[in-house]
Amino acid sequence: MMFIRFGLFCLLSIASVPSVLANSGEESLQTYLQRYKHLSGQFTQIISSDQSNYTQSSTGEFWVQKPNKFRWHYSTPYIQEIISNGEKLWVYDEDLDQVTIKDASQSVGSSPLAIILGSTSLDKLFVISLLEEKDGLQWLKLTPKTDSSGFDYIHVGFKSGLLSRMLLKDSFGQTTRLLFTDVSVHTPIADDRFEFNVPEGVDVFEEASD
Repeated sequence: MMFIRFGLFCLLSIASVPSVLANSGEESLQTYLQRYKHLSGQFTQIISSDQSNYTQSSTGEFWVQKPNKFRWHYSTPYIQEIISNGEKLWVYDEDLDQVTIKDASQSVGSSPLAIILGSTSLDKLFVISLLEEKDGLQWLKLTPKTDSSGFDYIHVGFKSGLLSRMLLKDSFGQTTRLLFTDVSVHTPIADDRFEFNVPEGVDVFEEASD
């Protein structure tokens, strides 16, 4: 279960810093991201480690409303969620009966989720470059501009302009692969999808804003 919880964490774990960027990669990424305001679908996440042969797989659904609302729901093998209404962010672990509440702007603004949300100026976070097409996908590579980011690189794959794959290689020898399926940019999403009612009896940890 450690690997799945790290999977939740890895989406929220890159720090931001300023610098310069490859124009062709930036233009391609911006073109893809500007094609939608709503995004929803299903995902399969596979986390593996270079230090062992252990692999952990999980599946779920996601909903995104740009610029800063999302719900990331892990349904197997354990129920876990990350939800943001743009102001608050909830991280819910049903197995632990635990909810952590964070400031959304501080938690999401400089994270890998910001790539999907399109809410952050990515040139401040990454050097972006085009990769060769592979498996029918257009690939982009995002390299963090600071060694303290926790990631070596992120690959993002698009098919016909829609998000299809993400690969995140972290500094601890773990690789997270995300496969997106049944992706829709036309299905309306109700606002209450991005709210979270804390279940009765769970432990609540609220992180103070800086």
